[in-house]
Amino acid sequence: MHQVSIFRIAGKRAFYTLILRKIQRWARKEVKKMRISKILNNNSAVVIDNDNKEVVVIGRGIAFHKKVGDTVNPASIEKKFCLSSPQLSVKFQDVLVSLPLEEISIVEKIVDQVYMTLGKKISDSIYVSLSDHIHFALKNYAMKIKVSNNLMYEIMRFYPDEYALGLKGLQLIEEQTGVRLPDDEAGFIALHIVNAETENGIGTKKIQESMKIIEEVLNIVCDFFDKDIEKDSLTYYRFINHLKYFSQRVVKNESFSKDDHDQKLLEMMKEVYVQSYMCALNIQGFIKGRYNVSIGNEEMIYLIIHIQRAIFSV
Repeated sequence: MHQVSIFRIAGKRAFYTLILRKIQRWARKEVKKMRISKILNNNSAVVIDNDNKEVVVIGRGIAFHKKVGDTVNPASIEKKFCLSSPQLSVKFQDVLVSLPLEEISIVEKIVDQVYMTLGKKISDSIYVSLSDHIHFALKNYAMKIKVSNNLMYEIMRFYPDEYALGLKGLQLIEEQTGVRLPDDEAGFIALHIVNAETENGIGTKKIQESMKIIEEVLNIVCDFFDKDIEKDSLTYYRFINHLKYFSQRVVKNESFSKDDHDQKLLEMMKEVYVQSYMCALNIQGFIKGRYNVSIGNEEMIYLIIHIQRAIFSV
């Protein structure tokens, strides 16, 4: 009995030794393949992964006293970034050169919050734009340079979810650095999030232009009916969501469908919702005159429906 127990123990030891050796061989294999192709700073480098692709790796002291061709221990890697395009990867590398590890951690936490809260796909460009912005926002704060955000009202009005994430970002920055940035910065963070939500990112300047278009369309509607839209209503929320995509197509100079598709439905809505149709015609003329973008039948139908719901709550 005692002899059987000894054999069992010996067998277990042999088994665990075998597993340990396999793990060690796997680790050596991983180390061999994780070779540095570019050093960004002491805490970040570019390595070639197992699929022969470039990956940005980050970890405290990960590249300290290292040179190109050296291996990186996978255990020392805290974060990995494999961005969707080589161009984005190069831009991210340029930003990382002067970025402290704490700021990289902040950006990743904000992006994680965006994914969890909005539940939608966002562009990898946010890692580049947000890292760069937060780095210089902290530098400006240290130098007592205040940058005002003149679009705060529009951002809070049209992008409340993104603005709330911006405020959360300020909280994360304060927790990590001890610095409380002004609320204007929450607006700037929100703009970077909105930009990352658009396909391929249209740029914060075009986001600003799109907000202007939303405001212009809302003014046309309110002036036409001489009535304000209830901003807390579900119909207002739906209308704003539609106008976000509508305005982004306008700033990208994308013409809407011009064919005769849905002509019968449009004619029917013209008869049923006379005032909303006339208001949509005003919007169509304004967009064509100001931005040289044509609005087709399908978009006209959507505008009529949203206007009708927003004004008459139907």
